[in-house]
Amino acid sequence: MIRTLIAPNPSLMTLDGTRTFVVGRERPVVIDPGPIVPVHMAAIDRALDGVAPVAILLTHAHQDHSEGALPLAHSTGAPVMMARGALLSLIYDHEIARWLADGDEVETDAGPLRAVATPGHAPEHLGFLWNGDTLFAGDAFMGGSDTTLVAPPEGDLAAYLATLDRVGELAPSVILPAHGPPIEDAAAAVERYRAHRMERIEQVVRALRAAGPARPAEILDAVYGAALHPGLRIAAEGSLHAILAYLRAADRVRALPGDTYTLTER
Repeated sequence: MIRTLIAPNPSLMTLDGTRTFVVGRERPVVIDPGPIVPVHMAAIDRALDGVAPVAILLTHAHQDHSEGALPLAHSTGAPVMMARGALLSLIYDHEIARWLADGDEVETDAGPLRAVATPGHAPEHLGFLWNGDTLFAGDAFMGGSDTTLVAPPEGDLAAYLATLDRVGELAPSVILPAHGPPIEDAAAAVERYRAHRMERIEQVVRALRAAGPARPAEILDAVYGAALHPGLRIAAEGSLHAILAYLRAADRVRALPGDTYTLTER
């Protein structure tokens, strides 16, 4: 009852491409129709086999997930649904047929999908829990990895850590991320992601302790290693900003002029 279509948009950030999920057959939903790439849009049409979706669900508004939503809505008449709060979106508010909130359900012939607020990567981010067992996780998780991007202006590390707690409480058996393969041991993944993020936080603290007052770019190599792929350096620096904001809120770091940060204690 789940069909997975991988868009041909591979990159360092999207891994092998954005996954679009079609759930159900007689009254299906499409989750994250992905980018407007003709072969991908044609694959979605073939998967639907002439049946109009009851909904087009977006985990969040990033282009690699949402760009195909309006063309698909126009061609099928299906309503687009997502959560409020997007800072960066290709879609105007009036084009959203239904704003989803935590706990809202969308019915399909394969059973209901329940919206689960999973902010952190983006403020509007939703997961969709199917049969109480399978979580369509968008960018909250990345298959084959133990981390995902959390970076300002949209990323919030405190919110993301709360999302990991929430997913742990939901206890799905399987997590289906929008990038990378399925995560079969969801409980282990939650623990692994949390451990990785907490270690990154402590790496930032150690780097600042060694460097003294420093800009994020000046401690990047100390935290991520000098061998970090050049194409990931901007994302990694964004992640550092999110960690520093988290540490500021905990009063462990103080901001100085010139995008410089220092520990509040040694």
